[in-house]
Amino acid sequence: MQVDEGQLRDFLIDTGLMTRGQLFDATERARQESAPLYTTLSRGGYLAQDELRRALAYASGVSFVQLGHDDISTQALMLIPEPVARAYNIVAFKLSGNTVEVALLDLADLERVGFLRQMRGLTIVPRLTTAESIKRALHIYQKHLKETFAALLQHGTNAVDALIHHAILSYASGVHIDLHDAGMLVRYRIEGVLHEAMHLPAEAATMIERLKELAKLSLTLHVPQEGSFKVEMEGGEHVGVRVATAPTDRGERMVLHLTPERATSAGFTLASLGLHGKALEDAHHLLQAHSGMIVVAGRAGAGKTTTLYTLLDNLSHRDVAVATIEEEVEHRFPHIAQTQVRPDIGVSYASGLRALLSQDPDIVMVADINDEKTAALAASAASRGILVLAGIEASTAAGAVEKLRSLGVAPHLLAAILRGVIGVEVVRKLCKEEREEYRLSRAEGEPMEARANFGHVLAQLKEEGIVHKDLPWKELLFARAEPCSKCEGGYTGQVGLQEVLPITETIKEKLRLGAPINEIEALAREEGMTTVIEDGLFKAAEGITSIEEVVRVV
Repeated sequence: MQVDEGQLRDFLIDTGLMTRGQLFDATERARQESAPLYTTLSRGGYLAQDELRRALAYASGVSFVQLGHDDISTQALMLIPEPVARAYNIVAFKLSGNTVEVALLDLADLERVGFLRQMRGLTIVPRLTTAESIKRALHIYQKHLKETFAALLQHGTNAVDALIHHAILSYASGVHIDLHDAGMLVRYRIEGVLHEAMHLPAEAATMIERLKELAKLSLTLHVPQEGSFKVEMEGGEHVGVRVATAPTDRGERMVLHLTPERATSAGFTLASLGLHGKALEDAHHLLQAHSGMIVVAGRAGAGKTTTLYTLLDNLSHRDVAVATIEEEVEHRFPHIAQTQVRPDIGVSYASGLRALLSQDPDIVMVADINDEKTAALAASAASRGILVLAGIEASTAAGAVEKLRSLGVAPHLLAAILRGVIGVEVVRKLCKEEREEYRLSRAEGEPMEARANFGHVLAQLKEEGIVHKDLPWKELLFARAEPCSKCEGGYTGQVGLQEVLPITETIKEKLRLGAPINEIEALAREEGMTTVIEDGLFKAAEGITSIEEVVRVV
């Protein structure tokens, strides 16, 4: 923020907001603290915050506005997603042609809405305002949302489409719906972080029934259920919606996973996912297998499907028969037979896989192995000359081995068929325009010590030419998010973190003997495996993500 401190002093004296004595005291304190005068005024409580904002507006050449109900255009208001508006106290209130006026409490937060310029071609004109004005605008926002949904519900159409459309405009990858005493709470997951999106009246709960109908779920059974459907947006774009429900003491809880067609993984490479160095070499080596099992392990939403699709994209060509069984077919491949799980017509993972195996495939992808029947069929296929790509929900690559054991795959069979495991996680990616660099403190590194060898990370960085070969760990710089005009919160998009556990002869022997998982992981690390957390540290040092994001997935 460019502030003319001379004009700031003149304004404070001329308006009587401060006496000359008070201003002299504040100026001396600012000099001692080596801080801007406006920072000292804010921290020292010399003025009410709204008075200080009025003074700053004058000194920085920005207009100051107080918004009444009649000053706020609903059309302009909806340009900024409500979770972003509320989180950063910034609202759009007037739209004239390609110019949008936004009111905010801190000019530094103007960077949060750079997407209006980058993605919608609008010219942004900032206005400082009062906290009460922001509160009034957000109240109008909530009222408009409630009235919109109430009208849609009254007419019995399009409430679900409106919700999903608003979520997509908010760049959400998921919608969390919770019933409570006063109605319904809707939250959006935006770049991995949950934001409250809206509170809707109790009548809006009928949307849950409509969503269950679309996903072909039972309306009467109050048990966890999963299903899916697609909606068509403006312009013909389709969005895949995967629905998961769970009963609670207040009713049904529902999560929608949104996958726009534009977000599919066609054309991804292993390197573009974030694999590098030895992990990239090991992953490419796995793709040379003609039989056995390659596992992709990760938690829900960590990028298992994207990784599996990328492996398929590398393996599929006209002279091999490839088939898949998936919860939701998120991207269609030429020359691949893709089957969607449909419990309503008796197609489960196990029954679907059994049917696919009768059609003489060379490669089979099973998106999620989570029961003994599916695990047994997949293991049997892998032992009979078929290459099986399998998704497993587990927090680490070694954890996927434990999961297969728990599902009844015998140690000797596992040792014979398993070719390798790729463990995946996903973090937010730093915007390249602005970032702060700093040295990692012992306290910041402590949460990662159990799954990270800092010396191994430094050796990797040197080997791949990211840092100088003589740099000591204590001098290594890591990146921290810094908001700018092109991003919100310092992040834009996501990047994967990976660990690749190849099944060497020594690890195969451990598997055959049924060794504990911690022994298998320790041996893999001795043989050069980089853990997901170590990969996160590598990418934070490279300036791709931040330490805060890495700690979040520990």
